[in-house]
Amino acid sequence: MKIFNLKTTSLFVSLFLFLLAGIQPIKAEAASTDGIVSFTVLTVSNGASYSPKNVLAIWVKDAQGNFVISRKVMAASRKQHLIKWNASSGNNSISAITGATLSNHTTQTISWDCRDLSGNIVPDGTYQMWVEYTSRNSNSGGAAGPSTSVTFTKSTDVVAMNVPDETYFKNMVLNYTPLNVGINDDLEQLLQFKTFPNPFSDKINVSFDLPKQQFVNISVYDQNGKRLSELVNEDLPQGINAFYWDGTVENGTKLNAGLYFLRVVYDKKLFVHKVLITQ
Repeated sequence: MKIFNLKTTSLFVSLFLFLLAGIQPIKAEAASTDGIVSFTVLTVSNGASYSPKNVLAIWVKDAQGNFVISRKVMAASRKQHLIKWNASSGNNSISAITGATLSNHTTQTISWDCRDLSGNIVPDGTYQMWVEYTSRNSNSGGAAGPSTSVTFTKSTDVVAMNVPDETYFKNMVLNYTPLNVGINDDLEQLLQFKTFPNPFSDKINVSFDLPKQQFVNISVYDQNGKRLSELVNEDLPQGINAFYWDGTVENGTKLNAGLYFLRVVYDKKLFVHKVLITQ
């Protein structure tokens, strides 16, 4: 048996602690689940000066309160009156549905593909869907209009929330569906969805038949899942809807030849359709 004296033992302990202190823990990368969020809300008038006319914004923030992306900004030249949205976004309406002042209070529907302003998937975690409207002039430090937020967790689990009514926001529904959960890629059978010619080099025609008026989002993604362009993002009428895409993204750049994906959000479900660009 080998005997260690106290001095030798202390030396070994000190050396062990020194080596242990130098070991850096390996941080696991945060998961980034692909998926789609849909949010619906009915705004209710608060009787302010210009009611029922109102300007409105819907946007996303992360758990730390950082602005992620705007999804709807109906205000045009009156965006400065949306005090909370401006403070959060810095007046950033890139990738959002935009339009003029609303003439009345109606149900608003938006979708979010869980991507940031650069088109990249955000990490899993807690997010907030914010909505704000105002029917008054809020210049000169005036008070903000009504606003609210709905918090949800983006992960591999489905989220389906019917949010309790508030005074100025009612019928709120938020659904989050991770990719590969509840997906049906048979668009042709469901909506008579057609793309032609496919493959294409100049432009591709897209047509589909809606059984009822419905919110539809159609966006283009590359093979790495990055969003490249949003083609449709609005309520569409019942019946046949058609448009064409020339293979360019929002800044007018033509995409290289290769395989791309049209992701279609319809009836709170996610569908995928492949398209091929040739030289």
